[in-house]
Amino acid sequence: MTDGTEIEFTEMTERVKAALAGAASATGATMLPTETAEEIIGIVYERNFMRQLFPAMPMSRRIMKVPKLTGSVSFHQQTLSATESGTAADESRHTTGEIELELKTMIANIPIGNYLIAYGVEGLLAVLRDDIASQLASNEQSLLLNGDTETGNSYADNINGAYHATNNPAFGVNATNNDYLLLFDGLRAASLKSSRGGATESVGGTFALSNIRSAINKLGVYSDNRDELGLIVPRNLEVQLLGLTELQTVDKYGAGATILSGELGRIYGIRVFSVGVLATNLHTTGKYETGGSTVQNTTTAILLNIRSPIIGNPTIAERRFSIGFHDEPTKDRFVLIPKQDIAFAVRYDEAVCVFTGIATV
Repeated sequence: MTDGTEIEFTEMTERVKAALAGAASATGATMLPTETAEEIIGIVYERNFMRQLFPAMPMSRRIMKVPKLTGSVSFHQQTLSATESGTAADESRHTTGEIELELKTMIANIPIGNYLIAYGVEGLLAVLRDDIASQLASNEQSLLLNGDTETGNSYADNINGAYHATNNPAFGVNATNNDYLLLFDGLRAASLKSSRGGATESVGGTFALSNIRSAINKLGVYSDNRDELGLIVPRNLEVQLLGLTELQTVDKYGAGATILSGELGRIYGIRVFSVGVLATNLHTTGKYETGGSTVQNTTTAILLNIRSPIIGNPTIAERRFSIGFHDEPTKDRFVLIPKQDIAFAVRYDEAVCVFTGIATV
């Protein structure tokens, strides 16, 4: 005979699993409810300010070519005599190149024992949703900033360095650790990789406003419009900038101003953003280096024209973000498989300047 406690226990278990799995309950692969996936997408876009800051390209194909200018037109004087004689100005044409956007997949494999939901964990759906969204937003930020496709010298040539469990576990890469950072070249790579053309600003100690002025100069024409510039700094530099009177904090923006997640304020009219995914144990080169007597006690920051990076989003909703559900009764568990496709590229490397050798505070 089944008592009331067992009935409640069974109903609760089925209720939680139904919420996680959607309407289907049969063994096999199903999808979580669309509403759950949309909630996670909303959280990711809210927490990753770069999703709102950088231009986005809808992609109906896996690979798309995006044009960029490599040379501009020339203007000449037009004298009265040239006009009277019908002499035309010298011709000049735009020269163009292209970059490639390729959709690639970030995926997770999350087995969950049935006993977790069987013994009263009714809030499991909310916990899983928030954790997946938070981790995905963090990984996206790190990928767009720290991504590097280099695998040479057993990953030691990667700007993040080979994975070292005791030295650089959060950012170092190899075939199995933080390998999502191998998907694309991010903003740091645009300046720090020898094959790219971005600028660097060597700080060599305490960060100063003069370093920002120097970086603005190095960006050249890409710094003409301050509204198109963004300064991205690590958390430990954030606390230093908050003590500067030159920082116009967000509370002084005025009514109606749009404030993105992580936005600190403005310096010289440049919006400043703080992130927790920039390493603070880098070499003065701005990379993580191994071997010899290399000192790994500095951090980095990035000044860029926000119109240069471009994010590619698939037009197919399921590939934009989805969570698969697979029931494994023989293992007394089910598996959640969240995944998303994303593309990223930097159109103009010279529109990115990376600060190196910033003293960690």
